[in-house]
Amino acid sequence: MKRATGECGGSTCRRAAAGVLIFLLAFSALSVEALAVTEIKVALITPEGSTWTNALHKLAKEVENRTGGDVVFRIYAGGVSGDELDVLRKMRVNRIQAAGFSGVGLGVILPEIRVLEAPLLFRSYAEVDRVKDKLFDRFVAGFAEKGFVLLGFAEAGFVYFFAQPSMTGSGGLDPLKMWAWKGDPVAKSTLEAFGIKATPLHLADVNTGLETGMINSFYSPPLAAIAFQWYAKIRYLLDFPIVNSTGAFLIRKSTFDRLSDEHQKILYEQSRRFCDELIRLSRNENAQALQVLKASGIEFEKPAGRQIQLFERSARNVHAGNMDKLYSRKLFGQVQEILRAYREQ
Repeated sequence: MKRATGECGGSTCRRAAAGVLIFLLAFSALSVEALAVTEIKVALITPEGSTWTNALHKLAKEVENRTGGDVVFRIYAGGVSGDELDVLRKMRVNRIQAAGFSGVGLGVILPEIRVLEAPLLFRSYAEVDRVKDKLFDRFVAGFAEKGFVLLGFAEAGFVYFFAQPSMTGSGGLDPLKMWAWKGDPVAKSTLEAFGIKATPLHLADVNTGLETGMINSFYSPPLAAIAFQWYAKIRYLLDFPIVNSTGAFLIRKSTFDRLSDEHQKILYEQSRRFCDELIRLSRNENAQALQVLKASGIEFEKPAGRQIQLFERSARNVHAGNMDKLYSRKLFGQVQEILRAYREQ
């Protein structure tokens, strides 16, 4: 009697079953491998092609290679994820897992970090490095309490005032209508302490503000002024660095904790190398950027002694105003003691 259509012989059925089993096992293995891959979405406000973004792409490639493809980065540069406050909101709901922040975003998480941006506090990069090194463990613990892992410090560099009108004339800084990062009350209060009218704007609106006359000045490290093309709309740079703009690379602690011990070690070590290299590049390129700005025709103005004294008094007022609001008197005193000991060496 013939078998009904659809039946198979014993050996045929066994071969078919074996084939299905092999397929299922292979599919299962692929699924497990896919699940083992951790994708970390990283946001930056700096544009593609900039020093900071290029360095992050190098870090991403190194981490992927060293983890055998188990940890990969997806990079969102150029502010496509919004400004730093937008990015922070997305990190808190796990839409973004890691990001490079300036002091603005860092200060929302851990206000005392803004002690590193106290005006006229540092005289050199060496002093910046000494303070960060001495306080690193303190800040690591502070960010951990807030649900973040500090993978390393970075920086944008020393900040200068840029303006369309002169800043050393009889009016000093009075004619300035300066951009202040929207959502950053520290920047606004600092500028106002220096006698500057502050106009809060989103980072993406600075160019438009300069073009329309809403603002006639901005504060920025030289490299950032070029990267964002703001420098093309001003005439003067005040050759007197006001503050060192700090930065850092953070990842959600819950994301970091899900990695294996080996992958945590790789990510942490490579990120520290990335941040150290980024600081080195940033400092070198900021120095080069000053020369580019000079060559472009921007006039470098030196403040006179009386104006410097006014700046120093304004800076002390800022320090006093931020104590016990952003950072404690004890922490500020500790920073001053670290600097005093370093300067006496």
